[in-house]
Amino acid sequence: MDPNLKLIVKGNPKEELQLLLRLKSADIYPKKCKVISQFHDVISCRILRKDVLSVYDDPATFSLKAPQVIPAQLYKDSDFNNIFSEQTNQTIPKTKKSNVVFGIVDFGFDFTHSNFLDSKGQTRFEKIWVQPSKQKQNNKYGYGKIFSETAINKSLKTPLPFKDLGYHPGKNDFMSRGMHGTHVLGIAASSGHVGQKSIAGNSPIVAVDMGSSYVNGSDLSLGDSVKLIEGLDFILNQAGQRPCVINMSLGGHCSDHTGKTLVEIALNNIVKKRGGTVIVQSTGNYFMANCHHAGILEQDKLVDIEWRFKSRDRSANEIEIWYENQDRISVEILDEEGNVLGQSQPFEDSLVNYDNSQNGVIFHRFNEPNSNKNHINIILSKRPESRVLFVRLIGQKISNGEYHAYIERDDVGQSYFASQDVNTNFTVGSICNAPLTIAVGAYNQKVKSKTPMSFSSAGPTIDRRVKPEILAAGNKILAAKSANKFQQKSKQELTAKSGSSMASPYVASLAVNILEHFPKMNIYELRQLLFNSCEPLKAMDNTIVNKSGYGVISHQKLNRLITLKKKQYENYRSTQI
Repeated sequence: MDPNLKLIVKGNPKEELQLLLRLKSADIYPKKCKVISQFHDVISCRILRKDVLSVYDDPATFSLKAPQVIPAQLYKDSDFNNIFSEQTNQTIPKTKKSNVVFGIVDFGFDFTHSNFLDSKGQTRFEKIWVQPSKQKQNNKYGYGKIFSETAINKSLKTPLPFKDLGYHPGKNDFMSRGMHGTHVLGIAASSGHVGQKSIAGNSPIVAVDMGSSYVNGSDLSLGDSVKLIEGLDFILNQAGQRPCVINMSLGGHCSDHTGKTLVEIALNNIVKKRGGTVIVQSTGNYFMANCHHAGILEQDKLVDIEWRFKSRDRSANEIEIWYENQDRISVEILDEEGNVLGQSQPFEDSLVNYDNSQNGVIFHRFNEPNSNKNHINIILSKRPESRVLFVRLIGQKISNGEYHAYIERDDVGQSYFASQDVNTNFTVGSICNAPLTIAVGAYNQKVKSKTPMSFSSAGPTIDRRVKPEILAAGNKILAAKSANKFQQKSKQELTAKSGSSMASPYVASLAVNILEHFPKMNIYELRQLLFNSCEPLKAMDNTIVNKSGYGVISHQKLNRLITLKKKQYENYRSTQI
């Protein structure tokens, strides 16, 4: 059973839980399970706590997962707070509305910023779903508030549009940093009222705000895997029969990194089965996080991995270890003196005791059904007073020996591996490994060599596929800045931010450009068109290779390929007449 599912099985038996479930057959459902959204064999559902075990054992169930937190992928540099007030362009040429919907899952969308208005001053947001809103209304998901285009346009005519609509995108922005979602959306889909127009500047927008909070100056997304899947369902339902590009800058550290989480399977199902649909993701900013370790464990040998904690860390900490299902590895948690604080034989759950109390648990699972790997999950409720622990792996029965360990992302107190135990490869974000989605890394567009940014995550996936596939500019990218908590509407400013989150929306806008010409293009053709538009980096070492995929995307090269493909289509049609 999924470790997180074990943690929520006990409680109020009548409480309705939000879960993800993978079906054995896409049209046969477990009993006592209410389906909310479905992408082929993956569904989001509601199950009463008292029925969880029966649904888990139901013949129709292949895999059942508890919701997992999915934070936004953020990076801050010294110029994070630079704000630029540019002259608003008074006259924006009337342009035809794009046939391609731009969907975004993020947080903090300033609908009053003129870069999201059309030439008539009307909003380009068709809908915004604020998932954590307390202003609940009846919808199929049972939570959040959905704001329509009509309601947004009405509020824009008032002196206090945020108050009138009941949605302030920067309500947690006390430091005037500008919200992540507004900046990311501005890169992809600016109308050009302030600054430059984006490639997807004519697209209608459908946005899902997963929620955010600031803790000691750090952005924290409060969304989870269930809400993400239901957010995608919301976007695609609104898009209807229109082509759609969805951008996401979300993910943590821990997963099997083979694209087999239920979220990634759902993402893959979406783009595979719905023509004219693309999902673009930022690869993550985890190259320097010191949160991945890998090795080959030999028969009867042991490996000690040093796990370090920050002095002000008051949060829970978590490690996941994934290894091949033909192997048998036991695990021990030790202090600096070599005392065993907890241990698990294959495949037994056990407790971890330190600082004179029970402060942790080890879950050890055989053959997780989606990845077919064995899975060790170590969860600590608090950091140890010593600030150092050792995770010992012992090879009991080894045939393959490869293993990967990840420390989960923790924005309020990140623990980390000692430098000698760090492996910077395989650090692509936790939900960015699906075969058919497009993961984008960041390069420094301000230097001639176009080298990847130091923080940008490296591939490949653990099953050795190329991720990220594309590099795009990610250094101090200028785009829309949202109003802060103390402002009643946008001041029409731009701000510069760096990260793979800034690279991803540019590639997403290029995907919009492709679908405007070829609205029914399948994901295989579209991926190849984008990859063929990349310029490989020269004289690359292994680190750069693992960060850069097929290379730096070129809009000019893409335009040439689009023109060529249009001619090919025209020639094909002429032969059919």
